[in-house]
Amino acid sequence: MRILPHHRFICCIPVLSLFLAACAGPATQENINKTSAAKNGQTLAQQVSEITLREFYKFPVGPRGLEPTEKLLGLNNKRVRITGYMVKEEEPSTGLFMLAPLPVSLAEKEDGPADDLPAATLFVHMPLADADKAMAFRPGVWELTGTLKIGNKEEANGRVSYTQLILD
Repeated sequence: MRILPHHRFICCIPVLSLFLAACAGPATQENINKTSAAKNGQTLAQQVSEITLREFYKFPVGPRGLEPTEKLLGLNNKRVRITGYMVKEEEPSTGLFMLAPLPVSLAEKEDGPADDLPAATLFVHMPLADADKAMAFRPGVWELTGTLKIGNKEEANGRVSYTQLILD
């Protein structure tokens, strides 16, 4: 788990990658993935896919309501890396916190379930070793890696989630 400051985005890496790819000659995406995994000491099964919270649902919202994207459905039970903001709760639950695409504060005592949580809120589950601990709020952008789970689930905080991330 890593917290990223807003100003630390590196713009030259994509340019450098394109330059190196052009020098190396033709390559298939499969070979690039294998080479990248080998450099990082990972097997293909250990690779991490990137997804953003904004890629969870199709837009515009259709007549049936929110529909998950093919990308989200394709990453079910796979390791993913995702960034977002920790939801500030008055009463955090043990072993669980929420990640949203924008900063959000909840006033559970005053508002109850009538809150402003975005639809693409991800419920993040702590590893088993930390399942009995409540995560203290920390502002800023978070980058998390874990296994993505999709499906309705009643959470410890009384909410029903559709997407969950089980941290590594």
